[in-house]
Amino acid sequence: MVDSRAKGARGEYLVRDMLRVHTGSKFERVPASGALEYLKGDLYVPHTKNLFCIEVKNYESSPLTDKIFTQPKTNNLIRWWTKLKQQADQGKQKPLLFFKYNRSPVFVCTEIMPKTTDHYIVVRFLHIYVMLAEEWLKNEKVVLTDEL
Repeated sequence: MVDSRAKGARGEYLVRDMLRVHTGSKFERVPASGALEYLKGDLYVPHTKNLFCIEVKNYESSPLTDKIFTQPKTNNLIRWWTKLKQQADQGKQKPLLFFKYNRSPVFVCTEIMPKTTDHYIVVRFLHIYVMLAEEWLKNEKVVLTDEL
């Protein structure tokens, strides 16, 4: 039996390490897993203005299926993005969603249109771009924090 909390934590550590490598910033997991009223999301840089509310999901199967059209109330991508968007808006941040599923690379969902590649999927009704996280981090050079 898979421990979903441990699986989620592994996903967060994986993305945290990717962000550290590609940005040089000391990303950490949010204490109490987002339960703090003033600090939402899964990853942040302490003592820094975080421009993005970053959520990480590590699931068994891909949320990018036909269910995005046929079962919009239960599709994970729609649910994750809707909740993240609310949290980001409350914190005056931009939403940034990383996800992976069993034996897959990490993907990123962002409202920022990629400038360096055509290798992305647009989910127009959510106003997001989905692409490989490694490629996005390496090529797009998005600024995630504002040093205080």
